[in-house]
Amino acid sequence: MPFVTSLAGKQEILASGSQGKTLIARIWRGCTRAAHADEYLRYSYEHGVMPIERKPGNLGVQLFRKIVGDVAEFTVISYWPSMEAMAAMHSDRGDVRRVWPLEKDPDYLLEMPEFVEIAEVHVNDWLLPTA
Repeated sequence: MPFVTSLAGKQEILASGSQGKTLIARIWRGCTRAAHADEYLRYSYEHGVMPIERKPGNLGVQLFRKIVGDVAEFTVISYWPSMEAMAAMHSDRGDVRRVWPLEKDPDYLLEMPEFVEIAEVHVNDWLLPTA
C-alpha cells in the first residue's frame, strides 16, 4: 500500500483508484443489554477479536461499543487486503457474509445477526508511524 501525506500532514494509506488496491472491511453488529455490556466486551474481545487478529492476511480489527438506554450496541470491523484473503478465513464455512456466532452469543445477544456487511475501504486516514 502506498503511503501519502494528507492535507492535514498525516501519513495515510490511500487505498483507491490508481493509487493502490482497495481494502475490504467486514462489519458485524450486535446488541446486548447494557447491564451485560462490560462482560460481553471482554468476552467478544477474547473469543472474537483476538482470533480474528491471528488469521493470516488480517490487517487489523476494531471493536466499538455504544450504550443507548438499556441496550449496548457492538460493532466489530475487521480489515483485509482483498476479498480473497477474507474468504480464505471463511473457506470452511461457505458464504463469507454469514455470521458464525461465538459459543456464548445466544446468552448475550438480544438478536442473533445472520449476516455481516462487506464494504470497500478507499481511504484510511489514521496517523501512521513514519519509520
